[in-house]
Amino acid sequence: PGTVIADAGYGSEENYAYLEGEAVRAIVKYNTYHKEKTKAWKKDISKLDNWQYDEAKDSWICPAGRRLTFIRECKEKNESGYEVRKRHYRSTTCAECLLKASCTKAR
Repeated sequence: PGTVIADAGYGSEENYAYLEGEAVRAIVKYNTYHKEKTKAWKKDISKLDNWQYDEAKDSWICPAGRRLTFIRECKEKNESGYEVRKRHYRSTTCAECLLKASCTKAR
């Protein structure tokens, strides 16, 4: 098998899965790689990357210290037919949080 080198425009779960399935060695940045290196991204509390994941409890802890627990998983297909699994988490204590407006647009 050969090696593929590509820029971040080709970084996607679908492309990574294909390359892995073909046993191709790949050097492909994911599509938000450069944005994630900025100070603005690292300070943005709406980005899940800035939250803490608790693997033992399968939950996320937001910057305000509130726990979001797993509620369901769904599968969707993108335009090319590739199936993506999405896991949904929810907190029951966000209503009075002072960080809510910076964290989510959800009610």
